[in-house]
Amino acid sequence: MKDPFSLIVVHGDGAVLRFNLPRWIAYATLGLIGAAGLATVGLSSGYVVLLRESSRRAALRQRADDQRVLDSLEARIAAVRSEIATWRTLHDKMWRAFGLVASPDTRTQADAGPLEASAPTSGGEPLPQAELDLLATSVADEGPRLRELEHTVGRMGKLVSSLPLSWPVTGRIDSDYGMRRSPWNRSRSEHHDGLDIGSPPGTPIKSPAAGTVVAARSNGGYGKNVMLDHGNGVKSRYAHLKKIEVKTGQRVEKGDVLGLVGSTGRSTGPHLHYEVLVQDKPVNPRDFLPQP
Repeated sequence: MKDPFSLIVVHGDGAVLRFNLPRWIAYATLGLIGAAGLATVGLSSGYVVLLRESSRRAALRQRADDQRVLDSLEARIAAVRSEIATWRTLHDKMWRAFGLVASPDTRTQADAGPLEASAPTSGGEPLPQAELDLLATSVADEGPRLRELEHTVGRMGKLVSSLPLSWPVTGRIDSDYGMRRSPWNRSRSEHHDGLDIGSPPGTPIKSPAAGTVVAARSNGGYGKNVMLDHGNGVKSRYAHLKKIEVKTGQRVEKGDVLGLVGSTGRSTGPHLHYEVLVQDKPVNPRDFLPQP
């Protein structure tokens, strides 16, 4: 059996203590100390690795969050770009419908065509801020164009509201606009300048649009009749009335009663003879009227 290890402890007062330890206890103690040291080193290394990994995961998580934000932003940018393109298409259609074109200073951006994507970054992804700046510029350019179109629509709206676009009475059409057989001489054809709308005697005749009464009288073949001036060269006539309810020079609004259906003048029976004139020339009233 091997000799034991001797452990000598010296006190500060000079006293010396000596202990004898079996070798297996000494080896076991040294082994535990070494194992504890290695464990400490391992734990320290693991802790450092965990710290690094945690930092990396936090960075990755932040990048994922940033990517979600960017994806959401890009989706919103795409939606706005699509909306602006829709505006432009609608505005162009409206200008063409009015037979007009936008003024040159408001067409500059529109003539450039669809919005182009912004310059890419080194990673190939678009710059959201640059894209937003482009969209802001597009919206700013479209603003004056929209306001000019709004002004034009307003003017057109006033013009349209003054046109005779509704039926003065309801009833069957006894005689249409254009060439027809004369009701007085069936062997002869004649041009009929308006619509004959059959309606019971005394039916109120309502103004289809605002206007000024320029005639309210009894006049030959028209019998008792009323003529309205709607402005912009458009007039309307209402003939064969039983009674006139307005006076020359009177201003009437849409829906006001002009007179009552009758059969005065050259008439074969109760009806309203309705004419529309443009620049004092008769045109087909159906061009102004909705389908009955």
